[in-house]
Amino acid sequence: MPAPNPANMLVTTAWLAEHQNDRDLVMLHVGSKAQYDSGHIAGARHTALDEVALPNVPGGLTLQLAGVEQLTAWAVRNGIGDRTRVIVIPHDGALQSATRVFITLAYLGAMDRISLLNGSYQAWKSESRAVTTDAPGAAPSATFTPKLRPDIIATIAQVEAATKDNTRHIVDARLTRFFNGDGGGYPRPGHIPTAVNVPLSSVSTNGYLKPVSELKTLFADAGVDQSKPVITYCHIGQQATLLWFVATMLGHDARMFDGSFQEWSGTARLPVVGPPGK
Repeated sequence: MPAPNPANMLVTTAWLAEHQNDRDLVMLHVGSKAQYDSGHIAGARHTALDEVALPNVPGGLTLQLAGVEQLTAWAVRNGIGDRTRVIVIPHDGALQSATRVFITLAYLGAMDRISLLNGSYQAWKSESRAVTTDAPGAAPSATFTPKLRPDIIATIAQVEAATKDNTRHIVDARLTRFFNGDGGGYPRPGHIPTAVNVPLSSVSTNGYLKPVSELKTLFADAGVDQSKPVITYCHIGQQATLLWFVATMLGHDARMFDGSFQEWSGTARLPVVGPPGK
């Protein structure tokens, strides 16, 4: 598959203000319905994570990628077609919800047509740009042809292999205390063997991703070799999408482990690096 163009992965509020009425552009506001109803960019459509995930079931994994039929129907319902440019708008500085929607579209094959609004809706609002509480009408009819990208999603078998063959870095997006085994509600707290920790809180400030030079330094300081592919993970596969986004933007061949530590720690045969001294 062609490499993504990092220059297209982010757009500014100024760019969006110029292009928000483009014919083939769809804006997705990611947040709660209450947040969306309190104000959004005119024309933006609300989307929530449960629309792009499998239903939660007792004892099952949380927030797993939905099947292609559900995802295709979601795309069409929002007016996303085969030529549509999609701008994913985080409601606020919690970028990981928006990057979860971003990676879902990338998985469907639209990687070259999606961008994240840097700074989030809050930046747009703080610049006194026009907002509305009115929802747009029904989306125009669209034809969406999924071209699945399983190569950006890591399976538990691939993660296990990466712990042994040293061909990929495993990057943990959780806060450091969870990485070290302090809490999290897991059967076995700690982290995946060989993983390094780049907490999601370290890559952005107030909804803005840090400059590329700073992000490269963060990864390098954690021991991530720029030339190596990476697998990102977190608790349930949400925070990890932000680190996947950053790694991809920095030029890594990146995958996101959808089951994340919930799946790994719950698989008894797999080792866990527990709290220091235990």
